[in-house]
Amino acid sequence: MSEEQSKKEILEQVEFYFSDSNLPKDRFLYTTAQANEGWVSISVLANFTRMRKFRPIELIVEALRESEKLLEVSENGEMVRRKVPLPSREEQIKIAQRSVVVEDVPEDATLEQLQEFFKKYGKTNQVRMKRNRKTKEFFGKVIVEFSSVEEQKAFLEAETKPTFNEKELKITSKVAYDESRESKRTAGFNGRDKSKGKKRGNQDDDESNKRVKDDKEVETEKEAVDDAEKEAEKGTATEPEKTEDPEENKEESK
Repeated sequence: MSEEQSKKEILEQVEFYFSDSNLPKDRFLYTTAQANEGWVSISVLANFTRMRKFRPIELIVEALRESEKLLEVSENGEMVRRKVPLPSREEQIKIAQRSVVVEDVPEDATLEQLQEFFKKYGKTNQVRMKRNRKTKEFFGKVIVEFSSVEEQKAFLEAETKPTFNEKELKITSKVAYDESRESKRTAGFNGRDKSKGKKRGNQDDDESNKRVKDDKEVETEKEAVDDAEKEAEKGTATEPEKTEDPEENKEESK
């Protein structure tokens, strides 16, 4: 991979991390930025799974300095942050209103295949594959943000139900999906009855475990940050080695 291609991929990946759609949902990155006036250490980002192949760190800094609208790099080249504030709560609601949840997607599907698939139905701002936090495995659920409510509605109301690799997809608006999920959680909580003894208690535990498992879903384009998060929490995040040649690691990042 050429240096210019590497820089292009670096910029695309980090701009995704700080995007309107991803940053508010990335608890680690969001809290890190909030604690430091929006700044995040580039050395921490460099330890994210999809960023580890890009070395030396100066290459990452150079790429981020080329961001025209979204990102700015500190004068010393050690930190990066958004140039513009995150969207308001109202704007986040608008994002949900133009998004859909797609289920029953074949688990061997790739992000590139899904991006091409949804392009047929309208312009998309983002396609996110949901993964299990522990196993990192995709489990057939995708969040698609269209560029407008009109395109989202056209997709939902398509006469021919969309199929992917001959498999029919289950499609729900993001707003309806979130409301249904919250309703189930509330019903499960309110339905607990301690007076029925241990048996009921075990059932409640099962319900709780199920909700915890559900909560462990993660967004695709944002990969696991376990190592970086642990280092950051301990205050031991270190500068990645600067001698690694970015040409040596050609693993695909997206």
